Amino acid sequence: MKKTYLSLSKMAVTGLFLFLFGMGFMLASCSSGGDFTSDEPSQGGGTGNEEIVKNGKGAYFIAVKTDNGTEYIMQTNSLTANDLDIRNNIMELPQTNYTWVFNNHDAIGMVYQQQFAGLGYGLRWTSDDAQLSRLGEFRIDTRFSNYGFFNGQLITSIGGQVSSDGSRNDGATFAFWNITSDGVKLDHTKTLWTEDITGNGLQITFSSIVDNGDGTFLTAMVQSAFHQTGIGDGSSVGEVKYPDSCWVAKMDKDLNVVKIYRDNRISYAAGHYRSQVLHEVHKADNGTVYVFSNAFNTATTHKAGALRIKKGADEFDKDYYFDLQTPADGYKFRRVWHMTGSKFFLEIYNEKNITTITPGHQFAIVDMDTKKFTWLNGIPTKKLITSGAETGGVPMFSDGVIYLPITQFGQDASIYLVNPDTGVATKGITIKGVTEIRTLGKLN
Repeated sequence: MKKTYLSLSKMAVTGLFLFLFGMGFMLASCSSGGDFTSDEPSQGGGTGNEEIVKNGKGAYFIAVKTDNGTEYIMQTNSLTANDLDIRNNIMELPQTNYTWVFNNHDAIGMVYQQQFAGLGYGLRWTSDDAQLSRLGEFRIDTRFSNYGFFNGQLITSIGGQVSSDGSRNDGATFAFWNITSDGVKLDHTKTLWTEDITGNGLQITFSSIVDNGDGTFLTAMVQSAFHQTGIGDGSSVGEVKYPDSCWVAKMDKDLNVVKIYRDNRISYAAGHYRSQVLHEVHKADNGTVYVFSNAFNTATTHKAGALRIKKGADEFDKDYYFDLQTPADGYKFRRVWHMTGSKFFLEIYNEKNITTITPGHQFAIVDMDTKKFTWLNGIPTKKLITSGAETGGVPMFSDGVIYLPITQFGQDASIYLVNPDTGVATKGITIKGVTEIRTLGKLN
């Protein structure tokens, strides 16, 4: 386990003079946020206390990576003025390749480790001092390929689980996590046996978790063939038998399936990066849920597109379909994020013949209500962008602006400011010494 430490930029600047005459003062002044060693991760997680991390101030959360692969967290009060430097105000993370999710004042990072237990890290922002509190590490022993917030809890899930007697391998195990000042701790797990849910006799991998706000959540279902019973530690998605159909389940807190939404106008609602599934079910500000499909599976006859479920509706809107591939010049999108209102942000593949590791360095804004597609202008050409090839490069919307992290070949990472109405981007601040900004977020 790597040691977690905080850089002390003032010491680096002042150099030898402070080393000779002021070292005692510096150590005393930084004692509350000095070096600490991370606890070993456990299923219970957490450190049992709330340790303040002295890594700068500000509600803007920036997860970054350097050229040696190490990842850090930075904070700032502004993303529009004054370049940042990796040597100042950073906290080193104990793992790499975190996927970050945000819920009000909490930032939860999770590392997907294929057949091994997932690793997590929790941070909490407090407006009183504008700094992060360390909630500590936790381990997702059930593993995960899906995640999201529901009823104030973090939920993770994984498909292809085998029963204790080895007779079934169609289990989807959900883990429910409580997040408090004591850490991120497992509340309970539950396995849902999925073969009979839709009547097709296939296992289901769930992708996306969208809280309806009424005690239920929506999640896409990817139906696929089974792996041989008893072989391996579960799977994400096997051979897809029905690539031209889409299913979405509505579930309650006990994982009772309240409703199944079915449609054959798009393919299943999940993207792919290696063995992970990428979320394609998202909610607009007015409560309408948009179900995207990037038509990843080569067997589908459908184009990349989207349907919608109006707030409180019991079926897909029969009058709504949005072809997202044609206005994208035949390219399919890789990832999608909600920005504001009914506007969503698309990361679009670089190539038309795609695999699970094809990068996406083209971008567009789509207004799902008006069906308006707008290419981004003002960013480097796709061949010059090196960031976001895996799970990094995650944008965000705040204060009327879309903030898009981009690293151009041979340069430090930068943040581009994008007008959500026009798609025009302008280069904002640069973070010196950073090869990739993995995620941007704002805590409140």
